[in-house]
Amino acid sequence: MLVDWLSGLLSQWILYPTLLSVVVAMTSIAAVLLFIGVSFYLSRLLVRPWVNRLIDWFEGDTLDATVQHRPALASHIAHLIPAILLVELVPFFFGSWPWWENLVHTLTWLYLYVFVAMTLAALADVVQAILTSRQADSNIPFKVISQLTKLVIFIVLAIMTVSLLMGASPAYLLSGLGALTAVLLLVFRDALLGFVASIQIAVNRMVARGDWIEMPKYGADGSVIELALTTVKVRNWDNTVTTVPTYALISDSFKNWRAMQESGGRRIKRAILVDIHSIRFVDEMELNKIKGHPMLATFFTDQQLVNLDQPDLTNTALFRAYVEWQLRKHPLINQNLMVMVRQMQPSEVGLPIEIYCFSADKNWANYERIQSGIFDNLLATLPLFDLQAFQRIGSRRGEYSDELVN
Repeated sequence: MLVDWLSGLLSQWILYPTLLSVVVAMTSIAAVLLFIGVSFYLSRLLVRPWVNRLIDWFEGDTLDATVQHRPALASHIAHLIPAILLVELVPFFFGSWPWWENLVHTLTWLYLYVFVAMTLAALADVVQAILTSRQADSNIPFKVISQLTKLVIFIVLAIMTVSLLMGASPAYLLSGLGALTAVLLLVFRDALLGFVASIQIAVNRMVARGDWIEMPKYGADGSVIELALTTVKVRNWDNTVTTVPTYALISDSFKNWRAMQESGGRRIKRAILVDIHSIRFVDEMELNKIKGHPMLATFFTDQQLVNLDQPDLTNTALFRAYVEWQLRKHPLINQNLMVMVRQMQPSEVGLPIEIYCFSADKNWANYERIQSGIFDNLLATLPLFDLQAFQRIGSRRGEYSDELVN
């Protein structure tokens, strides 16, 4: 035994028994720490390349998915080897001192328990990263399953640790957990609610990573970047990140734009407010004047939406026909979906003429560009039909000056 050998060696120079015991104890502890350090260093040199080769073999063509998780897994596995060796060698280091042997034996098992749990948790992260990268479109909540697995692992670790320190069987501790059920439900309330919510979300395909969702109550308006056990992270369009409780997706209402992104177009629903005082019947002279404008020549040649010979023809009817004609021939409007121009109920701000159609391009920037181009054209075309857009303050200099004077 190491202690006996050190005692026999050092007793030649140290004559006081108490001092000899202290020096032998300190030397034995130093030897244990040195053994742990050297064995960890050597095992890390051997384990890390082996772990990398093993993960590469399993991971296949998704080699970048586990880059950030590999060092942790290799390091935790490397810690297991010194712990396993030390469990077997404790009698060698402290066999002659039962109290020290029991203490180091207990600490070694705690060390082993901790790194077994951390190894399994790191392995769960690696598996989750591989599955997420290979099945990016899957509605299975791999992140939630990974976090739940790690939660169970660390609960088992806590039970094993307490049983080791108390010297009791884990079954004895588990039998007493029934009385603590209420406390456990309170402590793990968010985790349990999140787990149940995650199952419902996955089964019903309510939310997936990459979906654009809106939850005004939580200030969330952006793309889902992470679905976890207790939280959902949403990257807003201003690049801030909002954290939403997972169970809130079940208990509260939210808007998911995935259906729009998977459909044939993104809706354009906006109205032009026409000044009611500019609406009037169009007689033959005025109709010829409107027809004579070069911007409208193609419209009057192609259109079949309005009867130009009707006696009660109005300039708003002509304008609505022009708007629908423009939408029907627009290359970026999906003609397989609803295309409609309708007149809404007049109000104190004028007569709304609403456009209802769908942009074939669903990209946000392109969608806004298409929508703006359509309304730029229509607003510029209004005066050609002797119509005016409603404004609370006149945009023309003369009207604005007269209003200021009055």
